[in-house]
Amino acid sequence: MAPGTDATGKGARGTSPSSLNRASTVAYYALISRLAIWAIAVVSHALIQDYDSAVELILPIETPAEQLFKSVFGVFLRWDSFYFVDIAERGYVFEQAHAFFPLLPLLTRLVAGTVLAPLHSLLTNRQQLVLAGILVANSAFIAASVQIYRLSKALFGREKFAFLTALLYVLTPAGIFMSAIYTESLFAALSFTGMLFAARKQYLLAAITWSVSCTARSNGILYAGFFIYDLVVRMDLKASPLSKVTALVKTACLCLVNWAGFLAVQAYGYSLYCTENTFGLEPRPWCSSTVPLIYTFVQDFYWNVGFLRYYEIKQIPNFLMAAPMITLSVSGIYYYAVYDLPRMMTLGRSSTTAPGNRSTPPFLSLASFPHIVLWTALLWSAITTMHIQIITRAFSCLPTVYWFAAHQFEKDALGAGWTRTVSTFFVMYGLIGIILFANFFPPA
Repeated sequence: MAPGTDATGKGARGTSPSSLNRASTVAYYALISRLAIWAIAVVSHALIQDYDSAVELILPIETPAEQLFKSVFGVFLRWDSFYFVDIAERGYVFEQAHAFFPLLPLLTRLVAGTVLAPLHSLLTNRQQLVLAGILVANSAFIAASVQIYRLSKALFGREKFAFLTALLYVLTPAGIFMSAIYTESLFAALSFTGMLFAARKQYLLAAITWSVSCTARSNGILYAGFFIYDLVVRMDLKASPLSKVTALVKTACLCLVNWAGFLAVQAYGYSLYCTENTFGLEPRPWCSSTVPLIYTFVQDFYWNVGFLRYYEIKQIPNFLMAAPMITLSVSGIYYYAVYDLPRMMTLGRSSTTAPGNRSTPPFLSLASFPHIVLWTALLWSAITTMHIQIITRAFSCLPTVYWFAAHQFEKDALGAGWTRTVSTFFVMYGLIGIILFANFFPPA
């Protein structure tokens, strides 16, 4: 069966009534999961004293109504959420805030000023922003859950596998971060939507969608690799020179569109600190760099992000916290590689399995290949450069994590059979994460 067709041979673009029903079911379960996480967070917060009381700086308590609002919604206002709410309220005031991209704050401000405008007389401006941020994040999670179902259906044509993938995504071990005022849900929704467009060969729509994603998280720039793979790596070597040049030009244009969002964010930072300085300061050191990117400077200078910098004795607990996702990722990449080594060695141009072979499990099929490459690149970056404790939430945008989890339910397939282990990891890690986050404990 070719990728992009379902069991009846219908194209992936066709939407059957059963697919619509499944998508609605996924959205329903995603909504229920958000309500369950909210309830667990509120109850655990009521029973356990906060490790840090900094939330009262954002939501001061002077009346019973303010105490109630903090108790009900403050559980989603932790760590990075402070920055997003502050940016939504005041814009970029401090240089270090440029580690946090503007799409979520902009949408938060938009929702607060429109959807929540009728509540203006009941809530403070900051309370409206907090509530708006929560609405954006949770709505985006529901959208992401539906889109990963649609993406999986489009790529593999296997209804049950796509549905199982979506259900596992609903149970993501990063659950609390997908409900908090963080960019994970928003970025995942945009990532999966762009991947769906790319699977349908709607490359311009994919590039535009991923460009928007680049205003939420910097990772979006890596999605240009899908264009390079589809249009250059998979190019017909027997094609005419004109066709090859056309493909290269098309790829370059799509990459530029993809990167436009990230470049716009960096240009805005440059305009604040390197031209006629908005804040009346001397131009910052990074302004004279060969490639003056405020994001890379802020990550280096304020957040100590760099190659192997996290390899310190004191960070061992964070590496242990990240170990389950690292293990899952290494296992998934390993089993994909050994299933068809020629395919890996030739970047998918040669294979020991017939394309569209029905006996090939979806996760191990050629359709997964560019996603496996992305997974490998981000795993390497996470292990060597990132603050390792964020790997579980950072990988919430990777469908391969959930495809490999769904693959565990395939009978007699290579690398499958660890259903109980994977299910336990998803549920227990997610539950512990809710309790820790709601009470201001790491990981952030």
